[in-house]
Amino acid sequence: MNKFKSLKKEKSILDCFTYNLKAFFHDQYEEMDSEETPATVMMVYEKKLTWKEFNIFDTVQFRVFFDKENLTGSNPVNVKFISKDKESSLDILKSIVDKLHDIYGDDDLQNKNWNNSDELAYNKKEFRRIWTIEGGESFTSVEYKEEFGITLNILFFNNILNPPELEELQKEK
Repeated sequence: MNKFKSLKKEKSILDCFTYNLKAFFHDQYEEMDSEETPATVMMVYEKKLTWKEFNIFDTVQFRVFFDKENLTGSNPVNVKFISKDKESSLDILKSIVDKLHDIYGDDDLQNKNWNNSDELAYNKKEFRRIWTIEGGESFTSVEYKEEFGITLNILFFNNILNPPELEELQKEK
C-alpha cells in the first residue's frame, strides 16, 4: 500500500501508512480552517505528504475539536487522507477496501471484500464503507464522491492511541 512495504501483517489502520500520524504536530503543517459553535471549536490542520499513501493520498488533515466547557479533557481528533487532485481509481479503492477488511473484518453492514454493490456505488460516485473499530471507540471509512475523489477517514483517532501517545499528542497542540 505504500512504498516502504513491510512483511508484517497490519493490526491497525495506523500500520498501513508510511507517514507517522502520531508525529503530525511535530511536522510542518498549516492551519486551514476553523469553525465555532456555542459549545465547540473545530480546527483543521493540513500537511502535504512527500509521497502518496495507498498510491493516491497526497495530503493528510487533522480535525481537532475543542470542548469550550472542558478545556483540559481529551479533544477528539479526526484524520482524513485526501488527494488534492481528487483522484479516483477503481483498483486503488478496491485495494483499500480489501486491506480494511483484512484488518478489521466485515464492515458495519457485514460486507466482506469488494463486491458488486461496491462496483455500482463507485460507478454512481456515491461509494462509502464504514468499519467501527476499537470496541466502538473509533471508526474508519473510505468514500468516493466525484467532488472529493477518494478519501479515507479515521474518526476519533485519539481513541486508537495508547495513553502515553495520546498524552504526547495533546501536549503538541
